[in-house]
Amino acid sequence: MSNVMLNSNGVNAKIKANILSKKEMRSIGFTDFAKDRWYFCRNVITEKAKGRHGYSAYDFEVSFSVVIPKDGSDIRIDVLDEAFCQPYDYQYMLKNNPTHKVALQVKENVEEWMKYLQDKGVLEGHIYGEYI
Repeated sequence: MSNVMLNSNGVNAKIKANILSKKEMRSIGFTDFAKDRWYFCRNVITEKAKGRHGYSAYDFEVSFSVVIPKDGSDIRIDVLDEAFCQPYDYQYMLKNNPTHKVALQVKENVEEWMKYLQDKGVLEGHIYGEYI
């Protein structure tokens, strides 16, 4: 992440949003239940994980979300560990352990959604593998 300029929400400042028509935004998968912003969210991984001593299980879920304020202010992109409602920093994990299986899977899925949103014209400026 060295030398990456960040916006006020900690997102790579090169990543910008384009708000399309309401119909297009909705067809891409955004909602605007909060009238001041567009919101997009998808699960990027769900796995069963064993609890302590192997006797219980829980779902390990990581989500990817994009918030685009309608007033043109900075976008927000989050990758969250849903079990603990905290960021899942797969990019940091991969910097320390490039073969981390789950972090690699999260990265690939996040990159697929970033490509999808860029292909649809909602996001621009992201280069595969760069800090988000």
